[in-house]
Amino acid sequence: MIEIKDFTQISSVSQARFSPDGRSLAFVLQKPDLEKNNYSTSLWLWEKDTGKCRELTRENKDPKYLWLDSENLLYPGYPSRYYEKKIQEGEPWTIIYRINLKTGRRQEYCKIPLNVRTLERAGKDLFFLTAQYNGQLPDLHALKDKPDLREKAVEEIRESRNYEEIDEIPIWGDGAGFISRQRTRLYLYSRKQGKLTPLTDEYTNVDLVRIKENRILIVSKRYEGVLTHPGIHVYDIKTGKMENLLPEDRYVIFHADFLGDQIVFIGTEKKTGLLTDNPKFYRIEKGEVKLWADPDISVRDTVGYDCKYGEGIAFKVFEEKLYFVSTGERSSFLKCLDARGNLSSLTGDNGAVHDFDLCPEGIAFCGLRGMGLQELYLLKGGEEKQLTFFNRDYLSKKNIVPAESMVFENNGYNVHYVVLKPGDYNPSKKYPALLYIHGGAKVLYGPVFFHEMQVLANRGFFVIYGNPRGSDGQGSLFARLQGHYGEPDYQDMMKAMDTALERYPQIDKDRLGVAGGSYGGIMTNWIIGHTNRFKCAVSQRSICNMISTIGTADNGYNFVREQMDSDPWNNLEKLWEQSPLKYAPNIKTPLLLIHSEQDYRCHYTESIQLFTALKYFGVETKVFFIRGENHGLSRTGRPKQRIRRLTEIVGWLEKHLK
Repeated sequence: MIEIKDFTQISSVSQARFSPDGRSLAFVLQKPDLEKNNYSTSLWLWEKDTGKCRELTRENKDPKYLWLDSENLLYPGYPSRYYEKKIQEGEPWTIIYRINLKTGRRQEYCKIPLNVRTLERAGKDLFFLTAQYNGQLPDLHALKDKPDLREKAVEEIRESRNYEEIDEIPIWGDGAGFISRQRTRLYLYSRKQGKLTPLTDEYTNVDLVRIKENRILIVSKRYEGVLTHPGIHVYDIKTGKMENLLPEDRYVIFHADFLGDQIVFIGTEKKTGLLTDNPKFYRIEKGEVKLWADPDISVRDTVGYDCKYGEGIAFKVFEEKLYFVSTGERSSFLKCLDARGNLSSLTGDNGAVHDFDLCPEGIAFCGLRGMGLQELYLLKGGEEKQLTFFNRDYLSKKNIVPAESMVFENNGYNVHYVVLKPGDYNPSKKYPALLYIHGGAKVLYGPVFFHEMQVLANRGFFVIYGNPRGSDGQGSLFARLQGHYGEPDYQDMMKAMDTALERYPQIDKDRLGVAGGSYGGIMTNWIIGHTNRFKCAVSQRSICNMISTIGTADNGYNFVREQMDSDPWNNLEKLWEQSPLKYAPNIKTPLLLIHSEQDYRCHYTESIQLFTALKYFGVETKVFFIRGENHGLSRTGRPKQRIRRLTEIVGWLEKHLK
């Protein structure tokens, strides 16, 4: 049986990167640590010659690393007590270590007086890096020879932690806290000289950086007051000149890169597209943007699962082709686009691809295959070879309920769902069922291992979850809900429940529940305001009021204006029509609301509003708040808080459906 705490036994691999000679493959291994209430992080190595994996480091400060050459890796390490004290005072430092693969010897490589986010080589002893910059705080490094002034500045920084000075929107970012006047800046760093050269100013935020020979491609946005969409620039290292190739705020840019002598990017034009539209592929030629390809496909892994940790590469140019991750119908795939615009799929419909890298030896990727867990694979000649088996023992000991496909037609679309039967399934018995709605809305559920769903199935529930309109994987029109949230998506969800009842007579129609988080929480709130067929509901990190959320969500002023096709000053009535809170007088369904205190994507005041309304109307309801967590609690929150969240959900469902 799969228990609530079981996710703490599951490992996840990410950031697979080949060595320059292609004979070794480094990757990051992460696993929940219940005792420390965090996630352990270590660097590992797979070697082609032996075909085996070995651990390089243990207890990494963070999962970032960089190949220095084929025998040495660089990674951020824990600072000494001396530098830890300086960091606590507000003086940023990043300590970079080098580890030799042959000897295992670790030594300090350099100290960089910044809070480094990314580090890449630009030449021998020359690097470009991005680092966090806060324009509101004094620079303690500039005062190192002025102890009296430095002491005053330290006190100023300490005192500033009691306040927030805000003059920009968004005022905060989920997982980042208050972000007014904070930027990610780009620097050149000479290790030999110990010299840092800023390449962007204090008002420019850098989203992405690529280098080819002496040219650095930069996707960035410069703003004061209101965050904009980025543009594309190229910096020449030799001349020190910055060239603007694509003005800011014209495109939503997903990726940009060098492809041969060209610069290409993936984006959506603001004038003609929506944020939920699949982007197009473009080339920049002689200052003009020209269409490269328009296959109407997703360009990221949006398959939902809750045992994936660490970052991943979604795009990479290799041998004059662009490789990228794309999601379709129920799986994510690795795809390739050549210079002529020819598109090909490299992996099959078998789960999810999260991260990848390429070398002449093949393609390494981190992913879930079938109902397995996140592992490392090598793709060569069309064949996939599994390289790691960190979760094999866990999977062999647990009752993994298979995901059964349930596809139905609704209004001209094939709508994909999956069903988990109860772990103790007996065709002669009746069972409660839960309709679970994903976030997004432009993500999807697929037939992959999902710990939370497995827990619910093993507790004796039918679990029905899938991809109504608004989801990813079936083109831009399928994903469009603009101005119509709660209409086509609601219809698909109700038909999914009807279809499940028809196909599985073992479901007790009088014991149905509905649950979801983020967009799934919005729709849970909406559903119980439009039908009483569900006996209980669980709404997590949700929104109930489209009028208030425009001013509280970190993306509210963009999301609400576009996706609701209105704003409070132009069509207040339309926003209220699309707000679940309007329908609170209709709600009779017992509701559990779960919200994180530091959720700035869907602010906790949204749950408070709906809770207050339901109490006002005499409906059984409860709010469960989790301190110190953000919007990603269910996937990457602290282990103990994740356990408590799922315990609350299971308890509520069992109370009302069993």
